[in-house]
Amino acid sequence: MDTIGLFLSVLLAGLSAVLAGLGLMVAARYEDRRILFISIAFLILAVVGALSVFSDLSPLYGGSFAVEPVPLLLLVLAVGLLYVSLIQSRPQSPGKPHG
Repeated sequence: MDTIGLFLSVLLAGLSAVLAGLGLMVAARYEDRRILFISIAFLILAVVGALSVFSDLSPLYGGSFAVEPVPLLLLVLAVGLLYVSLIQSRPQSPGKPHG
């Protein structure tokens, strides 16, 4: 079992599931189909991460779901950047009053 691959798989599954849940709540509230499609993409990434965890924990049965560490790292970085952009607050414009 590759410890780094397992860690990346768990991280990918967790971050993607959190972002998918947030996206589904926002899509339901604002009825925006674009956000719904993005949420579905995050759900798919969460499934990829979960299948990769399954592959690492059960190599006998999950061998066909294996994902190499480099693509996993790229997926985790992409999801991480999207997560940071989602929680990042917008800077106040200098012309507007605060509050």
